[in-house]
Amino acid sequence: MGDRAMKMKGMFMVSIQQVRHWMAGNRDGTDDLSDAQIIKLPNPYQVGNSPTSLSVVPQHMVIDMTMLDLMYAPSSRITLMGAGMLMSKSMDLTTYPGMGLVTDRPQLGSFTTSSLGLTSISLSGLFSLYEGDTARVHAQVGVQRSVGANNSTGEMLTPMNMRQAMVLPYGMQIGDGSTSVISALTYVANNDGWVYGGQMRSRNAIAKGEWNFGDKLSFTGWGQKELVRKTALSLRITHHRQGAIDGRNSSIIAPVQTADPSNYGGSVTELGIGLNQLLYIFPGEHADRVGMEVAYPVHQNLNGPQMKSGVSIQFGYQKSFD
Repeated sequence: MGDRAMKMKGMFMVSIQQVRHWMAGNRDGTDDLSDAQIIKLPNPYQVGNSPTSLSVVPQHMVIDMTMLDLMYAPSSRITLMGAGMLMSKSMDLTTYPGMGLVTDRPQLGSFTTSSLGLTSISLSGLFSLYEGDTARVHAQVGVQRSVGANNSTGEMLTPMNMRQAMVLPYGMQIGDGSTSVISALTYVANNDGWVYGGQMRSRNAIAKGEWNFGDKLSFTGWGQKELVRKTALSLRITHHRQGAIDGRNSSIIAPVQTADPSNYGGSVTELGIGLNQLLYIFPGEHADRVGMEVAYPVHQNLNGPQMKSGVSIQFGYQKSFD
């Protein structure tokens, strides 16, 4: 995000990205967990007749994100950018009976929860710090506002084998009601047909609601090589670090690991390989840029227990106008 600033005053650029991210299985730290191990863990919000141990286990999750960026250069050294993100989430879970009901705790059944909405909007500026013949450096500073619902409800299968509407856990909420500062520093260079670069990016909450997702810091390095004219192959490695959830919604009390704010965040390192193509789809002096990337996590150390990241597939389109 924000990897390039426009060089010419008065230029516009629009880009859209579609990402699908799969998650499956569970992990605590660097150790994978089975359902049998998870349902032995204590339920931190046990009240009344609710089970004393966790009884609902996430199995699979699919996250779809659509990101729209609009950029404008009021000068050759400053680029203004506005961005919005639409997100949908779907999670499959399995329910087990409470500890006091049976001894071996066989599966009661499965259910699915989902959520959808506009998650965030942001405004930022890209500021050119250095522009040379073969390298450039720019900084990004902006504000991001979470606008998605943070109190959505869904129907779950309880350990009593009943269907009940409850407030969805944090990971299924579209927003958190926070306002954050986003900042980044990006270096890009080209040499002998290669384009390579690095970026450090952070998001830090400055105005918080009842609860908010943890602050995030990312380090990315990438390289790109033209294979044939107008077609390039790219390789990327990114390391993400994110804190646990800050605060708590007292209505989120289901006997599932995702109801505990401390079971969020951690570090993930992913490797991505992509293909970029320049085309002339729409009229204009500048070519359309179309790309796709497949990414996979090569290391995960999670503040668990929580679901493990899996494969991500991203498609993108970009067009510049004078």
